[in-house]
Amino acid sequence: MQVIGQMVSGVAHDLANILTAIRGFAELATEDAPESTRAVIREIQDTADRGTALARKLLAVGRGRNTRASSLDLNECVGEVETLLRRVVGPDLEIRTDLDPEVPRINAVVSDIEMVLLNLALNARDAVEGAGWIEIRTWPEPASADEDWGHVVLSVADSGVGMDGPTLDRVFEPFFTTKEEGVGTGLGLAVVADVIRDLGGHVSVSSAPGQGTTFTIRIPAPDDVAAVTVPAPRQPVAGGSETLLLCDDDPGIVRMLASTLRRVGYSVIETHGPHQAIAAFHECDGAVDLLVSDVMMPDLTGAELLAQLRMGQPRLRAVLLTGYTQDGLEAQGIGLGEGRVLQKPFAPEDLRRTVREVLDG
Repeated sequence: MQVIGQMVSGVAHDLANILTAIRGFAELATEDAPESTRAVIREIQDTADRGTALARKLLAVGRGRNTRASSLDLNECVGEVETLLRRVVGPDLEIRTDLDPEVPRINAVVSDIEMVLLNLALNARDAVEGAGWIEIRTWPEPASADEDWGHVVLSVADSGVGMDGPTLDRVFEPFFTTKEEGVGTGLGLAVVADVIRDLGGHVSVSSAPGQGTTFTIRIPAPDDVAAVTVPAPRQPVAGGSETLLLCDDDPGIVRMLASTLRRVGYSVIETHGPHQAIAAFHECDGAVDLLVSDVMMPDLTGAELLAQLRMGQPRLRAVLLTGYTQDGLEAQGIGLGEGRVLQKPFAPEDLRRTVREVLDG
């Protein structure tokens, strides 16, 4: 499983590179496009977002998921997922919800909880043949005598074909699937189990052939989880006239970075790999204000490249781009040095904002 984790994390990193270029170019295209074209571009962005969800699944299986939690309302998450599901299920499938308004808030990553709900609901959809229903319920569960806090309980049930005993025994195994080849990845329920385990919760399943399936999840709800305030909308980011050195071994990423930054006034030097970056740096006598580099590259990492360039420009700053989480990099023994990390895939506005913040110190 450790080897599989490393493998899928590598695939997720490569996928993040591809999605970064797709999302970046698509967003840049909307800036000058007429409204009729923007509708098509938005479809491209939505498709890239679905690819991002797959990358997160892969990272979750590889134990590389970002686990920074915040306070959230589970019922609100169910409402968001329900809206999406009603657009993708057929007219013969009824979606029912029974959400207790008294459920307490939980500490979790909202994208993780949405991923759990989508995986369970889409599995339920696939299990229903013809007309049927999916029911999503939430309710609070008070603390027992030997517990410090209560739980929020989430259940996703369906009227589908159900599962037999041998299938139930393997249902949470990564890459195990009962779907035909090319239809399922076998990652969905493994991700569900992984997310809930990280939350200190528990997931169980009950099913029988011809009797449908019910997944039941219990998530701790400590008493000190408070509601969070909604941050104010972020203002557009100002550009600049500084010189930026770009380095990535993926030409598509370099082109997207260059287009994004040149549009707001920066002078950009494009390089493909650390050796080109070092040569370009010396050609301009170190007159570079900021390095924007991928972390994982042949021969040198982004942090190692920064260290070499600082021999000629000690105050050089850097933004390091990676498809891995910090935990995933640390597991591979890869340091980040003193660079500011920007997680792939990201939007052009996120890149501009990070560059400006690092330049302003």
